[in-house]
Amino acid sequence: MLQPKQYKVLLFLIIVCIISRLPQLLGHELLLDGDECVVAVMAKHILAHKDFPLYFYGQAYGFSLVECLFIIPFYWVLGITTVAVKLGMLSLWTIGVVFLYKTFVLINKSHKWLPLLFILIFICSPAWAIWSIKARGGYLTSFTLTSILFYILFLDKKSYAVYIWSGVLCAVIYQSQPLWLPCIAPFLAYFLFKDRKAARVLLFLLPALALSVAAYFYRQRLSNFGIIQLDFTTNGLGERITRIPRFLYYSLHGNYYFDERQSPNFFCAFFAILFSAIIAALPCIAIYNVITGKRGVRLFNLSALGILPILAYTMLSMGFQCRYLLPITGYTLICLLLWINTVTIRKRFLYTASIFFIVPGIIAVITFYNFAFSALREKSLRDTLGFITQTGAHYSYCYDNMFTWQVIFYSNEQVLCHEQRMPGRYPEYARKVDSAFYNGGTVVYISPPIPLPKIDFPKDTTVNGYTIVINPPKDVIEKNFQRIAVGL
Repeated sequence: MLQPKQYKVLLFLIIVCIISRLPQLLGHELLLDGDECVVAVMAKHILAHKDFPLYFYGQAYGFSLVECLFIIPFYWVLGITTVAVKLGMLSLWTIGVVFLYKTFVLINKSHKWLPLLFILIFICSPAWAIWSIKARGGYLTSFTLTSILFYILFLDKKSYAVYIWSGVLCAVIYQSQPLWLPCIAPFLAYFLFKDRKAARVLLFLLPALALSVAAYFYRQRLSNFGIIQLDFTTNGLGERITRIPRFLYYSLHGNYYFDERQSPNFFCAFFAILFSAIIAALPCIAIYNVITGKRGVRLFNLSALGILPILAYTMLSMGFQCRYLLPITGYTLICLLLWINTVTIRKRFLYTASIFFIVPGIIAVITFYNFAFSALREKSLRDTLGFITQTGAHYSYCYDNMFTWQVIFYSNEQVLCHEQRMPGRYPEYARKVDSAFYNGGTVVYISPPIPLPKIDFPKDTTVNGYTIVINPPKDVIEKNFQRIAVGL
């Protein structure tokens, strides 16, 4: 049982998680991107008993059910809204934060306030400013389940159930986002094999393998519209190795969207540089420990050296997909706390150093209140979709696959959209659009106010910056959009 003071700390952390994200939640730039809209629609389908998807639509990976289930209670209260989706994700992330803090408490053998300071560093890290409220097919699920896994692994007294649940959690984490597995591996290796008890390994493997096999057969019927794009060749290997420090820096300052990047402000950059220095130092300390034969530091050495493969798998990325390094922030803080347990450092120095991270981190997170990579805004988008429905059109074609899902979600599925790439994430909708268009129904083409390949139409209309073509010519649509409706 937690002591009353610990309950107060957990309540404090929950409040900090919420308050630190209020600038974004209340900002005028708040908008779900296309992939977030997919998760939002999935949750809506579950709520309406229309579908019960386990994985991100159009993919055989990205276990997203947990994220959907966290969104649904907020749909009940707030309706199908952007804020409901974001609050669902913030709730899931906050649970992960709580368990990460509880893990810090179990690890800490130094000063009693250190776990609280470390979790505040994590909460205020710009790397998580956007991602703490982003629905994106398994990232937050993996973070939260990994935090729970760390907590049960560091318990002093472990029943056999701990190893069973470890296997279950690892299987779900892998199905959600395997990016977290390299973080888990050093700790699993240590706790499963340190006493050389085969029963522990067996209890871990049985549920992990059983769930993995079940997931494999389930995924065989899923679409492969979305695939993971990784580069396993040696082409440009030298450049991909030398880009690792930049990759890490971009990830830690948090000002990115896919592989697009913005220049960070001073506070985001300051935090990222300091944190990068710690990440670089920890493996060096572990290597020194190995060379000098220092005793009693095996777990720290394993974890610190585990930073290297986490950084190395960025070499497989096609471009700077900075989200691939999301796991490293919490992992580094665990490693750092393990190292502090092995040395003697004055309390004043530790607390002062923590403040050097927390203060700029707080300011950095607040500065994300106006974070945006697109000219789209929710009000203008909803107004434009309202214009479309007033014309009698409930079906549309769109060249941009991400915008497609923004149209579907923000119209509350009153305007279904045919994606440019086929078969699309949800082929049923493309079939309905084709069926309406080729059978004489009212259909529009819509293009957002962002750079896209231009399609030449004889006549178009501009509404709030969006290009709209009502009942576009059949020859133009046939040329640019593959028809998938059966029997047309």
